[in-house]
Amino acid sequence: MDHHDGLSIRLLGPILASRDRRIVNVGPPAQRALLAMLAMSPGRVVPHGALITGIWGEAPPRSVRQSVYTYIAGLRRALDPGRGRREASSVLPGGPEGYALRVEPDRVDACLFARRLAEARKTSGESRPAVLGQALAMWNGPPLAGVPGPFAEMERIRLEELRLSALELRCSSLLELDRPDEALADLRELTILHPLRERFHELLMTALHRLGRRAEALEAFERARRILAEELGVDPGPGLRSRHELILRDRSLVPPQGRLREEPPARRQERPVPRQLPRDLTGFVGRSAEIVRLRSLLAPWDESAPGAVAAVTGPPGVGKSALAIHVAHKVGDRFPDGRLYANLRGATPNVERLSPHEVLGAFLRALGVPTNAIPADLDEAAALWRTTLSGRRVLVVLDDAAGPAQVRPLLSLPPGNAVVVTSRESLSPLDDCVQVPLARLATSEAAAMIAKLVGAGRCAADPNGATRLVRLCDGLPLALRIAAARLIDAPGWTPAALADRLEDERRRLHELETGDLAVRSSLMTSWVSLRDSERPLDRLAAEALALLGLLHVPDVTADAAGALLSVPPARAEQALERLAAAHLVDSAAPGRYHMHDLVRLFTEELAPRDRRAPLLSVLGHYAATAQRAAVLTDPHRVQAVAPPVEAPALPLADAAEAQGWLAAEEANLVAAAAQATADPDDDVAKHGVALAFALHWRQHMNLKMREEISLNRQVLEVAARLGDDRMALEAHNHMASGLTNLERHSEALEHLHRQLVLARRLGDRFCEQRAHGNIAMTLLTSQRHTEALRHAGSQLAIAEAIGSEVGRRYALYVAGMTHDRLGQHDQAEACLKEALSMASRVGDRTHQVIISSALADALVGQGRIVEAMDLLRESQAMATAMSLKGRQFECSIGLARACRLAGDLRGAMDHLGQAARHLRGVREGDSERKLREELEALESARGPRDGIDLTKII
Repeated sequence: MDHHDGLSIRLLGPILASRDRRIVNVGPPAQRALLAMLAMSPGRVVPHGALITGIWGEAPPRSVRQSVYTYIAGLRRALDPGRGRREASSVLPGGPEGYALRVEPDRVDACLFARRLAEARKTSGESRPAVLGQALAMWNGPPLAGVPGPFAEMERIRLEELRLSALELRCSSLLELDRPDEALADLRELTILHPLRERFHELLMTALHRLGRRAEALEAFERARRILAEELGVDPGPGLRSRHELILRDRSLVPPQGRLREEPPARRQERPVPRQLPRDLTGFVGRSAEIVRLRSLLAPWDESAPGAVAAVTGPPGVGKSALAIHVAHKVGDRFPDGRLYANLRGATPNVERLSPHEVLGAFLRALGVPTNAIPADLDEAAALWRTTLSGRRVLVVLDDAAGPAQVRPLLSLPPGNAVVVTSRESLSPLDDCVQVPLARLATSEAAAMIAKLVGAGRCAADPNGATRLVRLCDGLPLALRIAAARLIDAPGWTPAALADRLEDERRRLHELETGDLAVRSSLMTSWVSLRDSERPLDRLAAEALALLGLLHVPDVTADAAGALLSVPPARAEQALERLAAAHLVDSAAPGRYHMHDLVRLFTEELAPRDRRAPLLSVLGHYAATAQRAAVLTDPHRVQAVAPPVEAPALPLADAAEAQGWLAAEEANLVAAAAQATADPDDDVAKHGVALAFALHWRQHMNLKMREEISLNRQVLEVAARLGDDRMALEAHNHMASGLTNLERHSEALEHLHRQLVLARRLGDRFCEQRAHGNIAMTLLTSQRHTEALRHAGSQLAIAEAIGSEVGRRYALYVAGMTHDRLGQHDQAEACLKEALSMASRVGDRTHQVIISSALADALVGQGRIVEAMDLLRESQAMATAMSLKGRQFECSIGLARACRLAGDLRGAMDHLGQAARHLRGVREGDSERKLREELEALESARGPRDGIDLTKII
């Protein structure tokens, strides 16, 4: 035995290679695919072109030849680890044509299996089942498991067909030898796994009858007949019918000379016009627009020919099949020559999908074509299908298609015929196909569906519970049907009782199960189909869906998904679009993708064990980009000292782009920060803190007080857990900011004094002066003017000592406002003008707006209304350009006050209305108080004949 005699390849299951009984690591999937192609042609050269097409298909990458060389080198290292330079490799070059694998055919299990099956077909008697048993024992699972590419896909189909042929031949041989007890277990399993192969049912009936179990044999026939009717809408074939008749007559099926008797085919009967549609669902409600659309396609109002193909697409459980069958019944009278139906099982778990040829065969038989007249070739069968339908008017419903490829051969129909296809996948690639996308039910339709199924009286007795139930079922008809079924099975339950159980997100998918219906399994089927696909994009989409469950945000962009997946955004966008085509995510706006609640709960179950790395990656993306955006938006604001983030930021170009990104992503950023800061993993929590700190100035300027307080309360918990004084210092500052705006002054001062203590402990003079300034502002808003002036003075002194310009102008700003409140208008004007000059000199536009508003108030106090209004209009324009909602509000309030004092009450009302619009959604705190006070002042100022309706303002 030479060096190569010890090499063996196993393809009938997970691909394995061994040398001298030691398992060899054959490398990544593409390298395994290359080995499989070579092993299936042992000793023969496989051309370069065949290798490339077999692994990468018709659109290989540009560097494909280099990839082949790389994988060949990898195989040589794996298969011949100790090979010397002068020794021949197991993988031999075949010249410019390709490569060959130096291995004996009998050392490749797939080749050995095929040889033994061929030998078994030539033998008879006792040796045949023994040979077949040895051959079948080689199988260890689906062939070429985990091997990608078109070659592997085709080989899997071919090898699986050979295995079924071997099983059929072995069972048949055992019956010939009058050993039905040995065949029975295999036949029961085969009829379950392959319910549409009539020969297996026939052999099972024979085995049961031979064992004296006549009643069970007849039950097996009824089961087969029901399956064929439900799945294909056809009657049993001649072989099954003949066995059934023989068993009914109780004639012996033991043939002479040990051979099974071949019964003559049953006389062909005239078939009636097929009526295969499943019954229309009770409880069908809604979908008015979709029904009108489909009816106009299938039964045009002007009696013209129907549209050729209508496709109903949508997410799992949305009611595609129910709608298609409902409409098919409605238009059935327009198709007098028959209504054909097939469940293609494109999304049925653990059941083989119907092939186009199987469906064509079933339909042709239903239309009266003899079985022996149906061509074995798919193209020829499709041609016969078109010929048979010519001159007829038949409606075809193809339910649950896996995708365009499964139905394309059935769609080119003669005029007068029509097809309705349902699928979870987009069918837009099909020619002459009108796609009708199906969304979740509207709330009113969902409520009507529950009421119709459960009973209007029961829902009317608990309207709040019924409303909650509808909301928790997320507009998904499947979920609604399951909820209704559970209420019907538990007559003592109210809708509220079931809604209470569904409120617990950890149990919701578990609760939405009844019998063989389950939301979880419906979604799982779609995901598994992507995960197990041979297409790399499908597998990436499956990975994306699983990872999206890690991130609890309203929606994601390609940039965020790319960070999760560690792939470029363009590739991530392809994966998201693939999920959208499979109706597992929605895209309400270009470039933004979101999941509905039930899908989101499902994806949380898919989260990988290693959640940390992808979560840190996407949080780093958010935090780094938010930090960059905060600096670009306003470079003069002092950013909090945050935990470091090692992630690239998006290349935002300027303030406008930064503001646009923050506005678009704000809800996601807040949600991500809240999720991360609550995470027990310290590094994840630190990324959340970095993100929360990056959001501070946007939240402060846009009156997002509650969000700011909630986030920074969580940050304080993280800081306490980590013992991080710097983190706590920044969080106390942000907490105080939100609390001050809500006029919760005592709480704000408590946080600010803690900030001051921490700043002194850390020796941070800048933060110390900042704490003094914020304390001064909080004291000012709570009318404690003397104390406010003292702390403003402390800030000014420290700021001058350390050379902080921003600290100096803020101290002057607070001091100026305090002097104004004390009626010291000259001092106020002097402080504020100096602060404004400093801000203008360095281009700090935010401080310009803030200080200008305060200076305008001081000018109004001196009666200089025109100057004040000019200043406020300039400030308002600047605030609008910078999208500073809080500052826009302050300017509008100042203009309303100035107009009122100038006697322009209509102008005051307009500005007050504008202020109210800026405040929309806040409605509390310091800003709300200012609005109310100015409204009351305007109410007092208006006369009985002014005709001003103040109810229009708020």
